[in-house]
Amino acid sequence: MKKMLGFCIFLFLLFIPTNVWAVEFSIESTDITAQLRENGQVDVTETHTYQFDGDFNGITRTLIPKENTTIKSVQASENGEKLKVKKEGELYKVYRGGFDETVTIDLTYTISQGVERFEDVAQFYHPFFDDSNETTYEDMTITVIPPKPTEVKVAYGYDEAYDTVESIEDGTVVFHLGEVPGEEKGDIRVAYDPSLFSGASLTAEKPMLDQILAEKEKMDAEVAAKAAAKEQWSEFAPVIVGVLLLTAAGLIVQAILRRRQTGNEVKRRLSGNGRFPDTNMSLPAMLLFTAGSLKTSTVIASLLELVRKGNIKRISDEEFELISRKTDYEHETRLIEWLFDDIASSTTFHIDDLERYVEEKKNHEKYQRSFSAWKEAVRREYKEYNLTEKAVKTRWISGIAGLVSFISIILFAYHKLFFWMFSVSLLFVFFLIFAIAYRPLNEEGRRVKEELTPLKLSDEWKSWEKEEQVPALLYQIGAGKRKMSAYTSTNNDWMVYLLLAETFQSGFDQADQHTAVSAAGSGGGGTGAGGGGGGSGAF
Repeated sequence: MKKMLGFCIFLFLLFIPTNVWAVEFSIESTDITAQLRENGQVDVTETHTYQFDGDFNGITRTLIPKENTTIKSVQASENGEKLKVKKEGELYKVYRGGFDETVTIDLTYTISQGVERFEDVAQFYHPFFDDSNETTYEDMTITVIPPKPTEVKVAYGYDEAYDTVESIEDGTVVFHLGEVPGEEKGDIRVAYDPSLFSGASLTAEKPMLDQILAEKEKMDAEVAAKAAAKEQWSEFAPVIVGVLLLTAAGLIVQAILRRRQTGNEVKRRLSGNGRFPDTNMSLPAMLLFTAGSLKTSTVIASLLELVRKGNIKRISDEEFELISRKTDYEHETRLIEWLFDDIASSTTFHIDDLERYVEEKKNHEKYQRSFSAWKEAVRREYKEYNLTEKAVKTRWISGIAGLVSFISIILFAYHKLFFWMFSVSLLFVFFLIFAIAYRPLNEEGRRVKEELTPLKLSDEWKSWEKEEQVPALLYQIGAGKRKMSAYTSTNNDWMVYLLLAETFQSGFDQADQHTAVSAAGSGGGGTGAGGGGGGSGAF
């Protein structure tokens, strides 16, 4: 018993989603101070304030050094008290457990060769985080301090750090980034006179200031161009969405008008006299057409249809004899082979044969295969009939509109016009579904459906001619509409079929349930990699 309990607990833990165990937290503020030294070394102090919800064990910080640099002497503390730090590759775990707390942790480390010195300038160009970071920094500030007061030749940031220089005083540069979403990057770059870093080795014997300024000028031009493009597309967006909306409305109106036109033509052609639809479609094909699926009740109706057509003879309420294998449809031949050859192994089929057949587990899969093969044969017959319009022109219009919508989604997303992106995304879904699924019924399909649909709810067929009554009843049986309490007379020919349907319904339903086989599987995996930068988290 203990082993079984332990095994159950193991399975429970195994299948619990990993996010159940995720630590709930937010990084309320992050202050990073980079103190530059004359020898090119950079001493970094990071102060992170975490708000935890629930249990936690500590925080994490990923520090990925840039090329030609190393990160060393990583230490952590809280209110001056040193905390345990464990290094796992480029991930540092700072152990500080608790429950529902706001925690402020100081992290210090050194970047060797963090300052690059050239002939005319020395620069600190560093990514404190990159797009591999998954956590949002709610309020980030980065401060760069030179070895001594001086003038700054140039200072700017990239991506999330662009245009965030808050102040420059005596060479100290403050970048106020504010909120930094996860999976974003934002390098910072500050350049000074190279004489401040006399103890640092020369990175390259070449001037660099002009290149740094040129990169800033290029970036400013790109940002200005993006802003202008965003403004332009923000003016185009309402027009594009408006045209697409009108197109969608036009498609809907056209579909409604076409349906009404087809309906009026069908009403004009219908005689008004109650009768079963005059069509080449078999009974199960009709049921597939109107219901969209084939159930065990359809099998029963198909069996009774063969009785009506004379292929099968009723011996008693529970027994039938095969008279002729000559059928009109492939699925009728399959049904005979399934019931008489496979299940009964005789020219006589009894309801007990079905029960004995499904009692043997080895027959379950075979039963379902035969059922599926019969349904597939019905579908093949159904596909032979031309009951819908291709509506090529209408679907092409929808497809082209969908392509325009898809391109617009990309453009709006690129220019960060998220409201318009969301709006056009809804239209794209509409056009895509419309182009794929729009198959309006033609006059023949509409006529058959108009004549069959009322049979699901109405018993008007009882007043029809006798030869029309049985097919109508069999259609209702196949659709699952049978109310024995509503019929008390046994003077009608169709009552025999209704009684037979009641007899077979429970047997076929149980057979289908007992032989149903289900299977499930799962799998997954993934890998990732990152460059210089880092990120923050908790555990």
